[in-house]
Amino acid sequence: MMVGMNSAVKRKVAGLTEGLVSVFINVVLFALKYYFGLIHNSIAVVADAVHTLSDAGTSVVVIIGFWIAYRPPDEEHPFGHGRAEQIGAVVIGTLLGVAGFEFLMSSYGKLVSREALTFSWVLVGVLLFSSVVKELLARWALRLGKSYESRSIVGDAWHHRSDAIATTLLALGVLIGANYWWVDGFLGVLVSLIIIYTSIKIVLEASRDLLGSRPTRREKDLLNNLVREVSPLIEDVHHIHVHKYGDHVEVSLHIRLPKTIKLEEAHEIATKLEDKIKNTLGWEATVHPEPEDEKESE
Repeated sequence: MMVGMNSAVKRKVAGLTEGLVSVFINVVLFALKYYFGLIHNSIAVVADAVHTLSDAGTSVVVIIGFWIAYRPPDEEHPFGHGRAEQIGAVVIGTLLGVAGFEFLMSSYGKLVSREALTFSWVLVGVLLFSSVVKELLARWALRLGKSYESRSIVGDAWHHRSDAIATTLLALGVLIGANYWWVDGFLGVLVSLIIIYTSIKIVLEASRDLLGSRPTRREKDLLNNLVREVSPLIEDVHHIHVHKYGDHVEVSLHIRLPKTIKLEEAHEIATKLEDKIKNTLGWEATVHPEPEDEKESE
């Protein structure tokens, strides 16, 4: 997780930029595919254009989520509005699942009806151009989402990728025509299952932060490493709780100290550890010191 106010601003700008760029590109590609779909009387291409336009809607969710998430704390939300981003990720993951299910039904319908598409080099070119642009957009969004640990951006990236795959399969269907009528539908079913699996994964990961869960092994290791750097007197760390509000993280933990040290020294060690966590990880920390004879189970 990035640290500092400057990083928070960069993260907000990254989310808003991804959303705005995605909306613009999706609208342009929608207009392009819709126009050529109409003049070539291709219902499949028109439908694919509408699918592309729907991706703009998920990007709007990203924009709204980041805009709300970075509003300052208030009396009703003392920890800020960061979890709006996770809510946005749940919405995006759900929409991705719906798109995957619709894609699955459409692909199955093609297999049942043995639907073959009318060949046109112009349509093939338009569709391949669109799929390349969407895949490049997906890779950029994925890199951005992983860099800033944003599940909503990652979810939006998978929307872009699902559209790129769907459009590529449509281009393949137009290219090979009636000779291999089953290829488009068969590959569509496989890709649909991948999209649905990804959507479930996005929703579950975002829900984990919303509902609260045990700290990850990585988070525990980070904290234990900082504890060792602060003082050799700390004998044990337990009751670790990590609460995430977007890029704002609140952590509380108990440290066990020798019962022979003074209260002032214990307080000094706890404060030093809180500052270390804040300066290194950017997390707000509350450290509770306790004597060694008050051992409790984690």
